[in-house]
Amino acid sequence: MPEPHALPPLVTRVEPQPPAKPRPGLGEAVLWCVAFFATQLLAFILVTLIVLSVFAFQTPNPTQFYLDQLEGVGRAITRTGPTEPPRPAMPSEIGQAFAWAMLAAQVASLILIWLVVPRRVGPDWKRQLGVRRPAAMHLLLIVLLVPGFIILTDGVQEMFVRLTGIKQPAATEALNGVFRNVPVLVTFLAVAFGPGLVEEVWCRGFLGRGLCARYGLPWGVVLTSLLFGMLHLDPSYLLITGLMGAYLHFVYIASRSIWVPLLLHMLNNGIAVFLTLNEELSALGESFRRDEQNLRAAMDVAAFSLLLFASVALWTSRAQVLPLRDTTANNELAGSEWHAEYPGVSAPPPGAPAKLGYAAISPAAVLLAMAAFGVLAFLLSKLRA
Repeated sequence: MPEPHALPPLVTRVEPQPPAKPRPGLGEAVLWCVAFFATQLLAFILVTLIVLSVFAFQTPNPTQFYLDQLEGVGRAITRTGPTEPPRPAMPSEIGQAFAWAMLAAQVASLILIWLVVPRRVGPDWKRQLGVRRPAAMHLLLIVLLVPGFIILTDGVQEMFVRLTGIKQPAATEALNGVFRNVPVLVTFLAVAFGPGLVEEVWCRGFLGRGLCARYGLPWGVVLTSLLFGMLHLDPSYLLITGLMGAYLHFVYIASRSIWVPLLLHMLNNGIAVFLTLNEELSALGESFRRDEQNLRAAMDVAAFSLLLFASVALWTSRAQVLPLRDTTANNELAGSEWHAEYPGVSAPPPGAPAKLGYAAISPAAVLLAMAAFGVLAFLLSKLRA
């Protein structure tokens, strides 16, 4: 028998600790961007030297070949005045080396992602980053809005150049033609699919996951978009790449699938480079920019309407977490509801009392987007007249 005056043992109640917020934070994200850029740069330099050496040792004088190639690059990237003759094209051999090197940079980035992301995010990184099958309607909406997206971003870029006077570096302009002498598949992988894949998984997925979790969705999107813009290292494109990054993040959140912003990113890059490489389409692009037929204002309005209504359709049909229901009792399953661990795109894990579903799309937004697409297509056809 215990003594009457004995007190019961003390019981310490341990409050459950909230899970640690995902990483990276802002400082770590900047360091990871430096590592990402360094990886791409190293692969680019290495493969350029390898391919150029293959060409060099097929010539009688490899040293002179290297000197001629460097001199040709210098002439190709030197900006000329309006009264001076246009710059010569970049030498074919080093152009091919650059093209293969750009593809190698994407492969090196993919290897970095494979090494870093699963270890930093965890074994369920695909669930948390939205590596999941997208809705067919979202893919169709992305294809529909691409012309409006390209025309509006081009207009914003032109306005930025006029206001600031910051022009695209001559070296960047010279690189636009390096894919003329390589297979189309290399061009597609190096400038369209490759950047779309690695930049979306790295920026929107990996960096965006940590920044949105730590600073909230609005600030997380802003910070991710700024880092995305700075990764492109072109001051003349800093504003437009940042804005594009923000819209890509909107698409990512609405769809909860990394493949949807990847599709938009890939189509934007791919169409831009193929317009540059095709002489007829390139001439039409110049006619569009000079606005010889006074159609630009109408095109901008149609492009804005297309992007606006397609975005409304995308958001009204957005992916969302829905509670599971007991079909026999027609009520929600017993137990606490599942909520995403942090602001972002993570889906419920297996066994959770929830699933991903889709909201009802706005039919009016879809019809208005299709009408705007038709008007824009009609106006673009006028350029060929």
